[in-house]
Amino acid sequence: MLIPFAWSKNIFEIDIDFYKKLDCKVLLIDLDNTLDNHTVKVPSKSVIELFDKLKANNLDPIIVSNNNKKRVSSYASKLNCKYLYRCKKPFSKKINSYLLKEHINKNNVIMIGDQLMTDIRCAKRLGVKSILLEKLWPNEQFVTKLLRWLDNLKRRRLRKNNLLKDWREVYGRIK
Repeated sequence: MLIPFAWSKNIFEIDIDFYKKLDCKVLLIDLDNTLDNHTVKVPSKSVIELFDKLKANNLDPIIVSNNNKKRVSSYASKLNCKYLYRCKKPFSKKINSYLLKEHINKNNVIMIGDQLMTDIRCAKRLGVKSILLEKLWPNEQFVTKLLRWLDNLKRRRLRKNNLLKDWREVYGRIK
């Protein structure tokens, strides 16, 4: 089953110390509906503040998106962060190649995203921890809408079986 390491309502509520306690150095962060709406061209003030805070705490946020280069590079340039576009999640080849090329230890990586079928499945294939979020916006791209109904079915099953663990609960166990 696609069981994430932790769950959160959104990326903004997760305490920086949570990542530190997990010895995390790199955050692979989805873009659309994880950080902002897919129609937003520039990062919101809350996203800018989050990335500044992550960097100030020696965490390396990297945007990993299935979207095109123009969309991802434009957004990431405003955050002065690294990015990977057209990742083809849930396939992990492009992200895995990047991690190997940069000599990044997968034990120090967490992937964060709003979809079980793409983000969490990709994290499982990579062998890294994952945090599942709720989507930020109701409107989505057409392809995402097609996968969302399956995502919702799987989320209901995970909730029913008490398999979605809030990050605070996980954090409490690692203190």
